[in-house]
Amino acid sequence: MPSMTPLSDGTWIACQHVGKELASADNRIEVLRSIDGKHWQNQGCMHAMDDRWAYRGPDIEQLPDGRLLMTATRFENTDAALFNPDSEGLQRPEMLLFWSTDQGANWSLPEVVPVDLPPERYTWNKAGRLIQSSPLRWLYTFETWKPDTYDGTPDQKAAAVISSDEGQTWGELTVMADDTTGKLLWWDQMNTQLANGNLLVMLWTHRYGTKEDLNVHTIISEDEGRTWSEPRPTNLPGQVCSPIALPDGRVAAIYNHRQQPQGIRVALSDDLVSFDREREAVVFDAGVEATFGETDHENFLAEHMLIAFGKPQGICLTDGTLLTFFWCTSQGVTHTRWVRLSVD
Repeated sequence: MPSMTPLSDGTWIACQHVGKELASADNRIEVLRSIDGKHWQNQGCMHAMDDRWAYRGPDIEQLPDGRLLMTATRFENTDAALFNPDSEGLQRPEMLLFWSTDQGANWSLPEVVPVDLPPERYTWNKAGRLIQSSPLRWLYTFETWKPDTYDGTPDQKAAAVISSDEGQTWGELTVMADDTTGKLLWWDQMNTQLANGNLLVMLWTHRYGTKEDLNVHTIISEDEGRTWSEPRPTNLPGQVCSPIALPDGRVAAIYNHRQQPQGIRVALSDDLVSFDREREAVVFDAGVEATFGETDHENFLAEHMLIAFGKPQGICLTDGTLLTFFWCTSQGVTHTRWVRLSVD
């Protein structure tokens, strides 16, 4: 699962979590550097290797003072799998911060971000990139699930914890999307800040207990993430979907298309709801390598653990082009790939 970040000195930094399988115990985070965004050097694992934890889902932000901040999640390694399809429970996760003052050459030890929820009822893991809505208001976005030790159904929410002191402390918790009936799940929230300052989040929307995905939904905040609109459906039949704000007020959305033909697509919208699917770009065609086989388990998440591509993201560069990136599998090799697009 990759993420790429342009730095103020014109160079690039990227990070990705790698491992034998999507959710294997050896998942770890690597950092890569580039002077031109095209040719990359892998600097290796940036954290201490620890058999007790599996590290996943990193992103790197450059702060106004030049420091780098990585957000990520680590899951406790036990004798059980990260996800138990029988109980639907997860192993215990922790949301992390890593800091660098030398452009990513060295990183601090991980700092755990606290979340004020009962751990016997909830798990929480990072979802989406850190939102810096203002210099003194950061949102660390996440989603909830349930621990493997909890017997009931999951109470899934999209939410965030807030810092008012540049990540030194975290307190206020804001719920962004929550179906109190438990019928709808708001997974893998991805965000962008619009040209007018509003925050836009896109949500993979799934019907609990089934294999049915609804169209991607959006929520908007007009007050720096303090309150959020009700989820609103788009016309995108996707799963993970990342919005990219454009200078002219439009939004590009890069999303996983899990219907046939499977792949990753990019579509534009000028109203945040209706996307131009007739002219959308296919940046990856999965062909026959959409999954790593099949599972005989009826649980949808067990099936999802076998996906062979995903986590699409992107940024709008200073020249107006889009840089998109994702992980995929081609000819049996799983790797990170990037695609650059012009916007009409």
